[in-house]
Amino acid sequence: MAATVLLPSGSNISVKVHPVVLLSVCDAYIRRKEHQDRVIGTLLGVVADNVIEVKNCYVVPHNESSEQVMVDVIHHKTMFELHQKVAPHESIVGWFATGSDLYNSDALIQDFYSKESTHPVHMVVDTTLKDNKFSVQAYTSRTLALGDKVLATEFVEIPCDTIFGDIERVGADLMLTGFNDPGPESKKETANKSFSDEAETLAASMGRLVDLVARASEYVDSVLAGKVAGDPAIGRYLADTLALVPHLARSDFERLFNGSVQDAMMVTFLSDLLRAHVALAERLGTAALPIV
Repeated sequence: MAATVLLPSGSNISVKVHPVVLLSVCDAYIRRKEHQDRVIGTLLGVVADNVIEVKNCYVVPHNESSEQVMVDVIHHKTMFELHQKVAPHESIVGWFATGSDLYNSDALIQDFYSKESTHPVHMVVDTTLKDNKFSVQAYTSRTLALGDKVLATEFVEIPCDTIFGDIERVGADLMLTGFNDPGPESKKETANKSFSDEAETLAASMGRLVDLVARASEYVDSVLAGKVAGDPAIGRYLADTLALVPHLARSDFERLFNGSVQDAMMVTFLSDLLRAHVALAERLGTAALPIV
């Protein structure tokens, strides 16, 4: 594995989390196994000026009881090595868990990640929506000892905030405004959407786009015919919008569109294949190693 990052120490440490991390954690919680209380995983990011910026994460399969924790170490190492090929500047900065409280087994998992990163951060994402709030808390740990004898591990809460990049803010704003505003029944169906369902969603989006273009064209025709008084603000907005549309021939557009569809199908296939591989490894019990 790559060299671990040295995290800052002290009371002025803070954590900044990107929205994609929280969305990945929530998605993993929704897809968890039946009767599984929570999911855990590895946090990846960078450290600068006592600020730990969490940019990515991945789930690590595990089983836990009151006395021991079984973590899929092979899966953890494989995922980290693959991520290093894509983003070599990001290192292991800690781990996450879903739930509203700390668990007794968290000390064992924290000890495991202490071997992966110096002073790892533990982030708790409350997917139970306690008090109808979605909260994220971050902790660092310190050892309580009496002489040379280690007595316990204490978790100390540190500031944790969510930050947005320009592209992330667009997606987050779209979700918060509820563009499609699905009803309760449709929300239940989104958990296991297939590629065909996504294609239907794309068709609906294209239908809305055609309707908007038709309304804009009707407005321009009415202004040219003198039926409606033209609004300079609307005219400038339409001109700026048209200036952003790339000038592509029909054949070039179809080629680019078909290529993106094939890429999406390939990603869907690979994700399903990886999910099946992980499930098979868990059934065989060959990848899980105990943490003591």
